[in-house]
Amino acid sequence: MINGNSNYRIYQGMTHRGPVGSVGLARTFKYGNFQASAVKKVGKSKYYFVWIDGHKAGWLNQRAFLRNKISVVKKISLFNNPYYSFPTKDAINFATDSTGTVVNPNKVKASQDEVLSNSASEHKITFTYGKAHAHTVVEVRGDAQEGFGVADKPEQTGKSASSWFKHYRTSGNWGKGASYAPETKPHVLKSGSFKLKTYFYQPATLSQGRSQTDMVGPVPEGMTISNGSMYATMYKSPHNTRAHIVAYKLKNVPNRYIMQKLPWLPWGQFTRLASKIKISPYIKLGHGQAFSATHNYIYAIANDHLLRHSSQSEEIMQIGKKDLQIKRIWTFKIWNKSAKDGSYMHNATFLNDNKFVAVYHSSTKHRFEYWEVTRHGDSWQPVEIGATKGEFMRNNSPVQGIAYDKKRAHIYLAFNDYLFKVNRDGMVLANGRFHTGREFEGICVNNSHLYAELAQRPELLHQKIK
Repeated sequence: MINGNSNYRIYQGMTHRGPVGSVGLARTFKYGNFQASAVKKVGKSKYYFVWIDGHKAGWLNQRAFLRNKISVVKKISLFNNPYYSFPTKDAINFATDSTGTVVNPNKVKASQDEVLSNSASEHKITFTYGKAHAHTVVEVRGDAQEGFGVADKPEQTGKSASSWFKHYRTSGNWGKGASYAPETKPHVLKSGSFKLKTYFYQPATLSQGRSQTDMVGPVPEGMTISNGSMYATMYKSPHNTRAHIVAYKLKNVPNRYIMQKLPWLPWGQFTRLASKIKISPYIKLGHGQAFSATHNYIYAIANDHLLRHSSQSEEIMQIGKKDLQIKRIWTFKIWNKSAKDGSYMHNATFLNDNKFVAVYHSSTKHRFEYWEVTRHGDSWQPVEIGATKGEFMRNNSPVQGIAYDKKRAHIYLAFNDYLFKVNRDGMVLANGRFHTGREFEGICVNNSHLYAELAQRPELLHQKIK
């Protein structure tokens, strides 16, 4: 359910005359995750018993929620690619029915399900669900030469290691044997020049039940830090392509341990903490690891992590920090010399609103390529900036995150239990192995600090870059 930023109060109890015992205003949790577990009608008014961010709250008037609404991206610009069709429902941020309940975007009707991006054109798409409707414009760019680059940078000597594909440990108390109890001890990951320490543990979920659209967590996939906030992509399953972004203001995190207890804290303490948390609607994020932020926006490249050497275009989602909804969508493609050689990027990080750096693993050529992609108007043009010879992981364990240190022009790559630092040419400068048995779920650099997220339980770690 989407909170309409109203002045409606949340009440402890309900009588035949109406609600009693105010506990606060719904607008305190403007960007919270609202779920309803019961409904009662008093006179002409309906009241829902709501849970907020997985915490039992109270009774709230139905009029507090947005009803018969569809929020969509207003402008979409597609790369000219005859091998790709854009799924128009990717433009949907959320849709609600007449009761205010969020509906699965797949149930929304679109006047056109796909837009083939094979020639310059413009399409007006109409979305409807019940009485709700919305429109978007999809433009196909006309430059047939956009996206062509040359992978010809000299290969720098790499490092060779081997990791695992399936995690074999947890944060400690996570798991059935430990009843998923909160963690009570920090971690230190030390290897070589790396020394990452626990910043804070996050809630495993910020929801109740297993509703597809309302469930927030328990699987983190990506993370970024910007302007004093942490943004994490949280999935019901790693196989989903839609998920929620959860935003935490770091100055409002009192200590390492309290946030993981959020769903069962006393109401007053919960209110103080949850009022500063934002949760996005159920939006398209792809695998969620090509995830980063600039001063102005959050960016996600909503890719399919199962595609490797592919001709498919990739979607860039520009997401507003205020409401965590998608504002713009572009598609891009990186061709190496010709349309016969399509490089499909799984990991990327934005340096500013017009430029990102991506890493591509060419398994056939046994090299890692680093590409800088720059926006000109709505077009995205790639240039290879460096390459590393060989395989970082002999068993092809995938890249789990990329970060860029703008001050030093260094690139960081995360694998399962490994971190590598390379320069823009691709030369390996440092590496670390950590033996956690847990997956890295995104890394980033912000204000001369390296941040890393670990899974099960979601845990943010950091270190000062010297």
